[in-house]
Amino acid sequence: MKMEGRAFKVEIPLDLAQKCVKCGLCKSVCPSYHGEEGSYARGRLALAEMVVKGELPLSDEVAKQWNECAMCRRCEWICPNDVHYKDIFVQARELQEKELGRDFISKAGLKSLEFMQSDVGRKVIKLAGKLSSLLPSEIKTPLPTGAVKFMPKPHGKPFGIRGKTFKAREEKGKLLFFTGCMIDVFYGKTGESVIKLMNSLGYTVIVPEDIKCCGAPHLYHGNREAFEKLKNYNLKEMERYDFDAIVVACPTCGGALIEDYGRDWKVYDFAQVLFKEKPKFKGANEKLTFHVPCHSYTAMNVNPSVFYRVMESVENARVVKAEKAQSCCGFAGLWSIKNPKLSEKVQREKMEDFKNTEADYILTTCPGCVLQLKDGAKKFGNRQEVMHLADYLAQRLEG
Repeated sequence: MKMEGRAFKVEIPLDLAQKCVKCGLCKSVCPSYHGEEGSYARGRLALAEMVVKGELPLSDEVAKQWNECAMCRRCEWICPNDVHYKDIFVQARELQEKELGRDFISKAGLKSLEFMQSDVGRKVIKLAGKLSSLLPSEIKTPLPTGAVKFMPKPHGKPFGIRGKTFKAREEKGKLLFFTGCMIDVFYGKTGESVIKLMNSLGYTVIVPEDIKCCGAPHLYHGNREAFEKLKNYNLKEMERYDFDAIVVACPTCGGALIEDYGRDWKVYDFAQVLFKEKPKFKGANEKLTFHVPCHSYTAMNVNPSVFYRVMESVENARVVKAEKAQSCCGFAGLWSIKNPKLSEKVQREKMEDFKNTEADYILTTCPGCVLQLKDGAKKFGNRQEVMHLADYLAQRLEG
């Protein structure tokens, strides 16, 4: 059904919303559920249906319930009726933006992602990178909503791997590495680790010169116009290169490339390549636990067992599975800034669960989750080292 307004037309797929049989399973996995019917997928879909049918005006109260959704998509993962929640809510939020406008935090956050990948933005970030040695590894940062988060400092050489080809000694394939904003700006070492791991397996790694944000944050916020511009720009840049498949170390980027870019490319999480090739790693009698990023198994459809099998291949290391290993960490990009109380509640539960494992390392495969878990370790006194799985494995690679 189409909602027509002053100069826009948005179509919310009512048939998809009506596939929901109201079983309520999504309540059990929703990180934002706080007792109200509108605070998880079933209720939010019901609100969307009522708005489309004209039974309920699109008000600030409806928008508040929609804005509390982290778009982790765990509801899709558990849904017995295959309700495409993302498809419905992208369009619901597009309608919300056009009817009610975009809130300041969303507007500023999405614009900052675009600025970071602009010519001017990259120059500013590179300058900040030169000064980063003067800063602590995590910077205590007050947020506009009154909360405080320990944010990573810029990498010493941001965008340092861009526009380069890293050749394997005995090449058996070429991988295009879609780095993503957080690796480009904050976690450059993680990008280098992915390259080291892929090269060791015989894969030449190509890092495009000028890809921008994947656009997933814009799409999830209903800003389809900005997403289409970013997508088209990236497609033009990526099509300049010859490669066999794409590798990512951020599942949100990987999900966008698979679901929304409209190309028949093979897209792999780097851990999937490791799982297939089975390299050797050597630990030092440490204990490992793992946080499974939501978008790895929802957007990218990676079986979580892949990550555990890779970790279990590390000699002299023991893997301990946390009870809530597959629950949301509470980051979800701008969601943690816009909903700090909800985010911190989820974060606290995660960190308590990890503390119970008595693991030395908390590993994960998403830069955003690394940020959130590092922040949580500082806030809640976890003396556990948080690392991206690529960094941990690159340090322990044999041969």
